[in-house]
Amino acid sequence: MEESVLHLGKGFLVSYLKDKAIQYENIHPWRNKWEFVVLHCLRVEGYVVKLLNRENHNLSEDEIKLTRLAAILHDVGRIHAREGHALIGRNIVEQWLEENSRISESICDTTRLLKLIESHSNKEQVEEDYCLKILKDADILDEIGAMSIFMASNWIDKGDPYFFQLLYNRLDTFEMNFCEEGFKLLNTKAGKEILEEKKTFIAQFNSGLRDELYGTEVFGEVKIDDYFSSFSNL
Repeated sequence: MEESVLHLGKGFLVSYLKDKAIQYENIHPWRNKWEFVVLHCLRVEGYVVKLLNRENHNLSEDEIKLTRLAAILHDVGRIHAREGHALIGRNIVEQWLEENSRISESICDTTRLLKLIESHSNKEQVEEDYCLKILKDADILDEIGAMSIFMASNWIDKGDPYFFQLLYNRLDTFEMNFCEEGFKLLNTKAGKEILEEKKTFIAQFNSGLRDELYGTEVFGEVKIDDYFSSFSNL
């Protein structure tokens, strides 16, 4: 399986998605653009490489490239829908391969490739295929860590004077709990190691934020006027 098939996969991803509109609402505005899907897929491929570099595995070079190609193409159907996008993507890729026999013939196992794409979204399903375990873990790890801090801030009204207190509270509760839930879904030792590093980063960031909020940490849970009005009764 030639390295060039990965470049062809990226080329197809961009050409298929280019200028298409996301057909559903997102809280994060950057997710409303087709470029978001491309960038996410490329990052997931990157996590596949990171995971395999840490894992003690017996995959052949062809299997490694197959998993990377699945990562590149795994969310091509997401431009059309959030629910059921894995099956949509599988069908899109199948048609691409049918129309490009030379590319299809260069892939070591097209049936397995389509299965990886179709099955990547069901994170709670226990898998026997090690390549699918890697793909799922790579998908889970994207947008956790430094990126999720920015994403957490997007749920908070930027005009709220208690913005930083509210951000601290969200990171301390929702984001840390999200990481804990992520551990339950991960399949590989390397995936859990990377998530632990991300969780530590978020905790350290939030610890620094808490220190900077010293003296005002009560606010965000209590309004300033309510807090100081309590002193009038003393």
